[in-house]
Amino acid sequence: MSLKGSMTTCSGLEWNDMLGLLHHLKRDQKLKEYLVIATGCYLGLRAKDLLSLKWEDLLDKESLTITESKTQKKRHLTINQNLTEILLYVKSRLEEIGRFNREDYLFRNRRGGRYTIQHLNGLLKDTFSHYRVKVQNSSSHTLRKTFGKRVWEMDGKSERSLIYLSEIFSHSSIAITKRYIGIVQQDIQNIYLNL
Repeated sequence: MSLKGSMTTCSGLEWNDMLGLLHHLKRDQKLKEYLVIATGCYLGLRAKDLLSLKWEDLLDKESLTITESKTQKKRHLTINQNLTEILLYVKSRLEEIGRFNREDYLFRNRRGGRYTIQHLNGLLKDTFSHYRVKVQNSSSHTLRKTFGKRVWEMDGKSERSLIYLSEIFSHSSIAITKRYIGIVQQDIQNIYLNL
């Protein structure tokens, strides 16, 4: 955990590393870790909005509309088929052990409430450490940044993708989006490497 007022920067995962991690988590039946990483990376939500999701918000739906807690802006999200399959898998596993309720939070604590951001960050840090995933200062932002990096890379690292991401992330400029997903630092490192 960082000191109050200090700045820390976390990195996103490479998409293939994230998919590999999901594979290992599913194999090891780490359902909550599997679900949180998949949902975070496929939706690109801030932690507070991610933790507010309930099963009924996502199941049997192709899209989702939320009001972001930080900006109060409405955001419309399409639910990816891969995420739908993950949701259905975890739902079936939870039904088998009698722990599924459509009205529950997706990330429910033992008392029935939702996870805190601190709990989520600890869960991610432990998971990344256990599976030896290389990530700088892991936190809930890692999932959102993974989403951002994937969108940018899928569109050929284009300026257009940065405009889309700036809108998705509710950033005031694409310069902020570039810094957020680590493009500026990566470009600077490449300058030194290519001398």
